[in-house]
Amino acid sequence: MNIVILGAGYAGLRTALNLDHQLREHGKDDAVTLIDQNSYHQLIQKIHVTATSGVHGSEAIYNLGQILSSRQINFVQGRVRTIAPLDREVLLEDGRSLPYDRLVIALGSETAYYNVPGAREHSLPLRTYTEATTLRDHLVAQFSAAAALSDPKQQRIMLTTAIVGGGCTGCELAGELAAWVSSLSKETGAPRSEVRIALLDRNKLLLKQFGPWATREAERVLDQHGVSVYLSTAIEAVEPHMLRVSGGRVLRAGTIVWVAGIRAPSIIADAGLPVNSAGRATVDHYLRVSGQDAIFALGDCAAIPAGADGSVLPSTASYAMRQGEYLAETIFAEIVGRMTRSYEPMKLGELVSLGPDNGVGNPLGMPIIGQPVLILKKGIEQYYRSSITAP
Repeated sequence: MNIVILGAGYAGLRTALNLDHQLREHGKDDAVTLIDQNSYHQLIQKIHVTATSGVHGSEAIYNLGQILSSRQINFVQGRVRTIAPLDREVLLEDGRSLPYDRLVIALGSETAYYNVPGAREHSLPLRTYTEATTLRDHLVAQFSAAAALSDPKQQRIMLTTAIVGGGCTGCELAGELAAWVSSLSKETGAPRSEVRIALLDRNKLLLKQFGPWATREAERVLDQHGVSVYLSTAIEAVEPHMLRVSGGRVLRAGTIVWVAGIRAPSIIADAGLPVNSAGRATVDHYLRVSGQDAIFALGDCAAIPAGADGSVLPSTASYAMRQGEYLAETIFAEIVGRMTRSYEPMKLGELVSLGPDNGVGNPLGMPIIGQPVLILKKGIEQYYRSSITAP
């Protein structure tokens, strides 16, 4: 059997590694091909640090060639252009064609702009390692340019960062940025007194998946570090260095970061596969795409049922990794002719840092704050690093 996996993120890489291990352990010669547009695997949990105080190199990304060097996984670097279910093949932008017997779609997600005028053109996204380094370079340039100005009003605009989106990425970025701006001001000569950080969200809660207690704690911590939080604030338009928000208000900012949501890549819908309103492929309880016996989807690409109320699982690294583990087991069972079990999501909770010294989380449903969050987060990170580098 020829298994092709699209995307080397948390879900795709875990599927490939676990499936390769099971195939080798049982002496099977089925082929596993992993396709990604990048030559590296990125640690999304470090993206907010990469964008600020500067975590680079092996701390933020892993070379896929090194990860796969002791495996029998065929790695293909390329950007997927088309999925052709009827022909059972994937076409890359460089013209290459890869046939498959089973296809795993784990292409991650893209920034969702929700048709807000100017959002795509005049804001910086934060979903990838490249976007994180671009944002960091932009912030350094803004602070350096502000240092050369003499007008305090213009300095304040250039030194204002508006973060749109009060989810995990927005809160983590706000906390890390607040901890970094003092040293950045000193390095560039920018006036620290003119630095402003604003975090905006159209909802009534920050980190709404946690509930009101997390909003209160996040607001308290961020306010303590100089972050202004604006809830129930819809963005109506984005212009160069300016946000137009609900109520006819205007916020001028030299840096506008858009982390207000995600959607699946359009390539899934373009292939004629069934998708939900966020472009995520609808799947059954075995992670098979609806109406497709040979195609699976997981992670940010899949609308995986979370319960009888019609909700879907959130897009988190922990869910993606466990889905990868499950899918590797399922495909292997199919190869050897065993019965497969349905996917049953386990809610382990989430951990969110609010700067280098604080955080909120709900591991196994238990609300925790402060240093315990960071200790748990660090431990999980180290476990994950060892899991992808072990032979």
